[in-house]
Amino acid sequence: MKNKLRKITVNAVEYLYLVADQYYFESKTNTLTVKVFFNGQKQTPLIIKFMTVNDYVMGQPLKSGVKLFNKIKNTEEVVNLNEPKYIKELIVLGLKDGWSGTNLITIKNGLNYLSELGFQTDQLKPENNK
Repeated sequence: MKNKLRKITVNAVEYLYLVADQYYFESKTNTLTVKVFFNGQKQTPLIIKFMTVNDYVMGQPLKSGVKLFNKIKNTEEVVNLNEPKYIKELIVLGLKDGWSGTNLITIKNGLNYLSELGFQTDQLKPENNK
């Protein structure tokens, strides 16, 4: 699996991002990490980690696509973090949280970010974190 940086433009500003996941055998969990960089600022990324259950067939659910109910839109949609529309929404939340692209901030909880976007995330949480 290669982790190639992809370009995305949000509010006329260009960012680079990557999506990667790691499986933890002991806890049977999977962490998907989204890293976003302001172009030319690789030392100060926005890092968002999604600790989820691991689907034995599909792997990381947020990387392969998972149906989640959105309370704001009152609809169910397939959320796949390989889709740029979700990356844009995560960047907007990061900017709202104080990330400018040139400053370091703490690693953000991705499931909390999804909840802020209106998604119900209980089905994604590992058993010990529900």
